[in-house]
This record gives sequence, structure tokens and C-alpha cells, in this order.
Amino acid sequence: MKALEVGAAGIIVSNHGGRQLDYCPPTISVLEEVVHAVGGKVPVFLDGGVRRGTDIFKAMALGAQAVLVGRPVLYGLAAKGENGVRRVLEMLKEELELTMALSGCSNVKEITRSHVRTKHDRQLLSLL
Repeated sequence: MKALEVGAAGIIVSNHGGRQLDYCPPTISVLEEVVHAVGGKVPVFLDGGVRRGTDIFKAMALGAQAVLVGRPVLYGLAAKGENGVRRVLEMLKEELELTMALSGCSNVKEITRSHVRTKHDRQLLSLL
């Protein structure tokens, strides 16, 4: 992977600039592939498509060490300024905590790949 070859300290999986192309896959759909390619050598972060705490949970289950949140924070800022940003972040945290509780996870270290199913999983199951 080129990022590792040039000494990157981490990788942000993002499709910013993808709007210049006819098609760019959603970041969540390529996240796991990037995580496997990196092999734990550097942290991998997800940027794009994070709207709810469940999105954070899915990204972490697929190997992201953290996520970047843009649009929801900007909506909060536009609606209520600093308090709006604070509320958006609180909501994301509350939703993540609820998703973790419903999945039997008491902390983020307990979120694993077994907590999510992807299109790739369904394709493998159809072969059985």
C-alpha cells in the first residue's frame, strides 16, 4: 500500500473529491479492505457518511479506530451555534452507547467484526 511505503502515520478512508467522478464507492464499503491491506501497521480512520451512532459502531466493527464527522456538526453549528455542535456530538455519543448496549458491548474495545453483516458476507453465504 502506497501510504505505508511513504511513511504515513495513519490512513483516512475518504471519498472527498469523489464528486468529480461518475462514481465513487461509499467509504464504509471499502473500509474493511483498507484495514486488511494495512495489517495493523497504522491506524485507519473513516471519513464520510457518518450521520448516526450506528454508523460509528459499524465503522469500528469493520476496523476503523475512529471516525471523522463533518456534515452533522455543520448542521448543528448552523442551527444553534456552539450549543448545536455540542448537542450533535452528545446525540452521536448517546446513539453509539445505545447501539453498544444492545449489542452486548460495555466498551468500544468489545466491538468486533462479528457485530455486523455486509454485502460481502451475504455473497459468501449464498455460495454455501
